[in-house]
Amino acid sequence: MPAPTTKTLYCSTGSFSGSRFPSLYESPQPVFSASAWGWNMGQNNPPSICEMNSGIEIARGSAQWQSTPTASIPNNNAGGSGGANSWIAGPYNGEFLSGSWQITMSVKAVTSTDSQVGNMFYRFWKGTNISGSNASLISTTYFTSSRNPAVGGGTAQVGNTLTKLTSSVSLPSTIFRNEYLFIQTYWSVVTNGGNNNDDEGYVFGPTASLIRPTEFVANRSTVLGWMSSEDY
Repeated sequence: MPAPTTKTLYCSTGSFSGSRFPSLYESPQPVFSASAWGWNMGQNNPPSICEMNSGIEIARGSAQWQSTPTASIPNNNAGGSGGANSWIAGPYNGEFLSGSWQITMSVKAVTSTDSQVGNMFYRFWKGTNISGSNASLISTTYFTSSRNPAVGGGTAQVGNTLTKLTSSVSLPSTIFRNEYLFIQTYWSVVTNGGNNNDDEGYVFGPTASLIRPTEFVANRSTVLGWMSSEDY
């Protein structure tokens, strides 16, 4: 059996080839980059939860803000916006061992800072279709991150505060048979902002937004190019 390997998957602004899903790469973007990609939560009161739309800051009045997470599958055109709601990596042939996946997502106020507080929700899927259709849940749990602190200080402080939201996600051993990994992502309002322009945008870079899965064991056929009884 091939030896287990450790991967680090870096979030990026790039779209996965053939889809709108934002890619998880095994090499990070070389420099830090704040984006206008995230959520304008404004004065939306909790509970207000909204799925990610890649490359877009979702308006505070969007119908995608709901009291519970509403997306049912990895969506390649979330809310008809042209932005997808899940990170994607793969396809993989092999097994991610059971244990804790470590997630770091960095955000900062891009347009306006104020009293906004929130956190991320995640769900994990796998599937053979790059569109996300017919994907199956790895776990039915909605995993949550740490919360960002209020980013008060007024517009003069916009962009000066980067917050790392961390999660430790316990997943079962999961076998991939030429399947993609999808990580569905939402923002949840904990405390609303003081004005309608309060937002949170992603930050990308070497240590900003990344996922560290459990160890991965590749299929023997993937490594050696032939099949055996030890293949999954």
